[in-house]
Amino acid sequence: MDDYDRREFLSLSLPGFLGLLAALPALCTVATRANAADGRLPADAAMHWEAFLEAVAAEAAKQHLDAWNQDDYVRRIAAIAGRLHLGDPVLTKAMEQLTARLKHGKVDFQYLEERVDFGLCLVQFDVGEVIKPHDHPGMTGMILCASGEIETANYDLVEKPATPPADGHQLLRRAGSQLLKKNDISTLTAKARNIHTLSARKVTQLVDIFTPPYNEERSAQSRWYELAPEPRPGEPSLFEARVLNG
Repeated sequence: MDDYDRREFLSLSLPGFLGLLAALPALCTVATRANAADGRLPADAAMHWEAFLEAVAAEAAKQHLDAWNQDDYVRRIAAIAGRLHLGDPVLTKAMEQLTARLKHGKVDFQYLEERVDFGLCLVQFDVGEVIKPHDHPGMTGMILCASGEIETANYDLVEKPATPPADGHQLLRRAGSQLLKKNDISTLTAKARNIHTLSARKVTQLVDIFTPPYNEERSAQSRWYELAPEPRPGEPSLFEARVLNG
């Protein structure tokens, strides 16, 4: 950026001065992104939206390195998400828009950021709404509860069970469950906890980050499951599951 001294500012014409004012928001955005990217924000400071996005982008870019470790990555993304200022105007506006749609019977999700390396969306659930078990092929995921209360359970696909399940079924092992409240976080990787289900106790809004993001191929590969209501006898974490698509 060019340097300006006091005399040059004072000699600006009115159109030039107005042009500078118009450019200030963009300049502030650039400065914000730079501060986030260069690590100049305090380690424990709350992040506004732009700083949060750039911190996520810097971590997501590392997925292309040979030494990328997904477990370390989701831990770092979770730490970044834990610093997100949930009262940031960008996020609160998006949450208000989804809440308005809920009142009209339209419960859905809204992408807030779509990049080559990651996708970030805001998902809203009505009271009692359930999303059946589903996977995220080749992807990591981070879920931040922005409001409400929701139950989530994660599963791993058992590739070679000791006792093969019935024909046309697969076997899932429950890897854990959580009750997410505001500011709580859940994660998954491509190899662990990748299948999950969600059930909302209250009207709930989640911030989801998937790395890499959904694309046509990954969407086509995604599978939905119907779990048996009870686990296998004597094996409380094992559930037979029927694939609903594919």
